Amino acid sequence: MENLTSSFEQQVEQGNLFLHTSLSQQSARINEIESFLYAVIDILIKKGVAVPELLSESVLKIRQEIREKEEENFLDISLRADFGEEDREFVPVNCSERLPICKAVCCKLDFALNAEEIESGKIKWELGRPYFIRHEPKSCYCCHINQESKACNVYDHRPSVCKKYSCANDHRIWKDFDKMELNDEWLNENIKERKIKFTGAAIFNYHSVAGDKIDK
Repeated sequence: MENLTSSFEQQVEQGNLFLHTSLSQQSARINEIESFLYAVIDILIKKGVAVPELLSESVLKIRQEIREKEEENFLDISLRADFGEEDREFVPVNCSERLPICKAVCCKLDFALNAEEIESGKIKWELGRPYFIRHEPKSCYCCHINQESKACNVYDHRPSVCKKYSCANDHRIWKDFDKMELNDEWLNENIKERKIKFTGAAIFNYHSVAGDKIDK
């Protein structure tokens, strides 16, 4: 039964990889088409003719407006590619001495998994945010951490990011590494309770009551 479950989970993982890749490609195409569509409409209204130079300028303008309004159509999907990681020098850190101060805050940092880590089935990722490491929503800690001891429950299979990570030069964590002074400003601003965010257009923009249009 365990082998069947493992095989099924592996197929689900592979299916998700294919689905999310396809959706990402389609979303990118939709964004491009939408930018051109609004640009054409804008030019037709203002000039009455679609001049190539004006079209290009208007596309950039509309695209920027869409980004500023956070109306881009995309999926929050990432896969980590480890290039040049072997050349990075690892700086040892006295974790046991710093743990009472930092409380393993590095295990609250966000990062994407690579394909090998996903396919191994050993590490959990956010189902609502592929393929980022899964965190506990309220504590913000990685789901694989022991909440009391702060030890990693999948230490032998932990992501390569964790294996190669050193907080010695991470200014997100330490304002002053030698003095063990945390960068509370950055941590308080960037590490918060994670909540599901629903995006997209509503199915119904209005409904009719006694013939009256009521905007949602």
